[in-house]
Amino acid sequence: MASCPNCYKPMHAQTLDVQLTSHAVDVDACPDCRLLWFDQWESTRLAPRAVLTLFQFIGGATGQSPTPLASRFNCMRCQNALEFTRDRQRTTAFTYWRCSLGHGRLISFNQFLREKNFIRAPSPAELARLRETVKQISCSQCGAPIDLAADSGCSHCGAPIALVDPEGVAKAIRELNSPRSDAQVTGADATRQALSDAQIEALFDRERMRERADHNDLLVVGMRAVSALVGAFLLSR
Repeated sequence: MASCPNCYKPMHAQTLDVQLTSHAVDVDACPDCRLLWFDQWESTRLAPRAVLTLFQFIGGATGQSPTPLASRFNCMRCQNALEFTRDRQRTTAFTYWRCSLGHGRLISFNQFLREKNFIRAPSPAELARLRETVKQISCSQCGAPIDLAADSGCSHCGAPIALVDPEGVAKAIRELNSPRSDAQVTGADATRQALSDAQIEALFDRERMRERADHNDLLVVGMRAVSALVGAFLLSR
């Protein structure tokens, strides 16, 4: 069983399908540190169902504040130091740590969601409404407090405020349905609206936000609301 490069506890193996093959791969996950390990380039080969399954896992695993991350990590296969890497998927920038020998890469939950276009920055109107609803939130990447009245990102790790993007999730659902009929396209659009409505209801539930004033993580709130619907969708397939 693989150990997390950050906390050294056993990681949870997620068996997932990859595209264009009947074989599955094991992706190692640490919910405490919010980290994923992919051997070689498994992340880019995940089938749409696998991406949604991992999205659902992340939504259910982000309950507590994350364990602080170390400044460096070693490869889970060769133990050489991993190299911090900046990458881009179309117009979306994300980061991870990679093995220079090609054994794999380590990526945070937050950055994986960015790579798959599952999260986005709040619009000015959404940010203004959030500032009316909650005064302080927790950073989705490091857990540090963010004062919404003064900041639009984390002053500790630099991560911007992020929300789940229903369009990104709906796109993965459309890909899972491909080849698609007009009815399937309409269904995906309805799913996108349902995902958006679920997140909005969760984010702007004043009573809930008031009760958890010290633990509000906007990405976690949205992930939990949206991943519940994603789980129901996967069960129906």
